[in-house]
Amino acid sequence: MNSTTWILLIVFIVVDVWIISFFIFKRSIRKQNSQLVPKGSKPRRGKIPELPPIIKAGSPASELVGRLEAALPDTYQSMLKQRVMSEHPDMSEQEYEWRWQELKRFFIMCAVLDRVPMFSKDVDEVWHEMLMYTYEYQQFSDRFLGRMLHHAPNTGTEHVPIPNERAWFDTVYVQLFGWHEYSAKLWGAFFRVPLPREELDLCTSPHFAVNHGQKRFNAWTYEKIPSARMAIDAIIRDLQDRVRTAQTEPRRQEKRVNFQNSDVLLAAAVYFAWNAPDQFTENMIPDERELHKNNSSSSCTYASACGSGGSDSHDGSSNDGSSGGGSSCSSCGGGCSS
Repeated sequence: MNSTTWILLIVFIVVDVWIISFFIFKRSIRKQNSQLVPKGSKPRRGKIPELPPIIKAGSPASELVGRLEAALPDTYQSMLKQRVMSEHPDMSEQEYEWRWQELKRFFIMCAVLDRVPMFSKDVDEVWHEMLMYTYEYQQFSDRFLGRMLHHAPNTGTEHVPIPNERAWFDTVYVQLFGWHEYSAKLWGAFFRVPLPREELDLCTSPHFAVNHGQKRFNAWTYEKIPSARMAIDAIIRDLQDRVRTAQTEPRRQEKRVNFQNSDVLLAAAVYFAWNAPDQFTENMIPDERELHKNNSSSSCTYASACGSGGSDSHDGSSNDGSSGGGSSCSSCGGGCSS
């Protein structure tokens, strides 16, 4: 080889060595930083509250929860927890249990809605680790839905606002599980955007049918899984009742909404979506007095929906994601399709 070839070879070797050294150094720094934070300590979250039941009292998803739990063997859950805790040494067990429960709630919503974006980076991290067990995940999907529950990869398009999807996510989530400050921290602020009026019109139409001509609810599970059909029918009936009430209800005067009371919260969300969608965001502000009744030691420690309702703009294209809670865009996300 001539001298030019030798020089090029040496340059390539030096560059390769530099790149490898850079990544080794970067990984070691990351590891050192994680060790500086005591295990179980995550200052950005504050004190993690006690985990509530997976569904609220009277939820129409009770049988669907049983189906989900039956589809998740203890061995699979144990392997997943061990893997996540190993990959994220700064995560406490309590934090893991919250994320895992929120992921299970997400799966339940996938059985109800036709498409469910993943609005939480924290919850999505657990889902990614779950997918690493390919065979076990396939078995879980088959047992729970009867077909594969696909994970839509985050490719950058998750930052495109999808406010209608987020509005449906919030509504169905609260109908099934209720609202909690810490859930709002993981998912981002709730009820920043209204349900679209045209879809509310469609749902209340006498000709509305889940298995014909609509693309919001999961027609597959509605036909194949009785527990999913039960939950979907209950959600639709509840929504229809709330729309009818909103159509005749006098103008609301209160300036704050009790997020702790699911019935009050959903009634307000449907009322303002129907009657004042342009003022939806400023009307759907949590009543901090009610929050403090249930958590007197906290001053909005967890909820990105606290105070002025979060930093989200009306179109939901931004959220207080810098705290590491929900997605950096409360109306954006990858998600599932089945």
